Amino acid sequence: MVRVSLLLKDNWKEVLIGLIIVPAALIIIIAGALELDTGGGGDVSNSPYGTANVPSYIAKWRPLLEEYTTKYGVAEYTEFLLALMNQEIGPTKTLDIMQSSESLGLPPNAIQDPAVSVDAGVKHFKSVLEQGKKAGVDFNTIVQSYNYGTGYIGFVAKHGKKYTKELAQEFSGMMAAKNGWSSYGDPDYVAHVMRYLKQNQGDIAVNGASDSPLGVKAFNDVMKEAKKYEGQPYVFGGDTPASGFDCSGLTQWVYRKAGINLPRTAQMQYDAVAKVSDPKPGDMVFFKGTYNAGVPITHVGIYIDNNTMYDSNNGGIGFHKLSGYWEKHLAGYGRPKR
Repeated sequence: MVRVSLLLKDNWKEVLIGLIIVPAALIIIIAGALELDTGGGGDVSNSPYGTANVPSYIAKWRPLLEEYTTKYGVAEYTEFLLALMNQEIGPTKTLDIMQSSESLGLPPNAIQDPAVSVDAGVKHFKSVLEQGKKAGVDFNTIVQSYNYGTGYIGFVAKHGKKYTKELAQEFSGMMAAKNGWSSYGDPDYVAHVMRYLKQNQGDIAVNGASDSPLGVKAFNDVMKEAKKYEGQPYVFGGDTPASGFDCSGLTQWVYRKAGINLPRTAQMQYDAVAKVSDPKPGDMVFFKGTYNAGVPITHVGIYIDNNTMYDSNNGGIGFHKLSGYWEKHLAGYGRPKR
């Protein structure tokens, strides 16, 4: 990964204040060459991303990281931060394990105490997280800002508030041109961090879960319940585990697990929710004209991302793409009221 140096000119401070550090080169890990450790730590059931799939020399820092994520009220991000740590330092022997030196105005790797590095790194992460939430951007934008600096948050906030690879490339090109550099940062940083996370068995880890208007816990409660029935067939009129589920029977049942009460049919649920144009994980996605029901809204699912929903349809219960047939019948999105 190309290191992005701290800029001293005043007009660049906003862009680079959020940098922890970007390692000097991408470390290519050949599959199977390193021992991976996905356990050995505390309870990760509240992680919105699952478990960090990282080498043992990174996993050994899990207890220390948990101590400080708990201290700063971001314990649900422990596994994500382990993945970020692996991307940042790889197999190097630095004691600045969260690459926090530059964020404190020190030379790279000046910190020689892992606890000091983690304390500063987690505190910084919480600050960046709060900046991102205040700006209304998605979590992937916050992740990318660790590579680009927090100026990227403002950039995305002015361009739709959602991370895309195209926006990441545009920002990189813009900053490289302004500074006369051949490149700026890593436009694929989000993917490079997220590759070190895997789903917990019996849980659902969805990138962006922290952005759910339901909250991370409620979103996970909904999805844990929904996952119990994955692969089961669609049952018209079904609204319990015993009977099986149709589309609205499933949504009514699983949202209830998060304390959200919905009426029974897709049309009634559509009428009951607040309409939104910028759906987030945990919102509901509605469709029209999928069959002759005598009402406009005929199908509903749980919105996961811009091309994925979780629903019960003729293909069974599970994750399904929003493209193709469903895209043609899209009616809109709704946010359930708690």
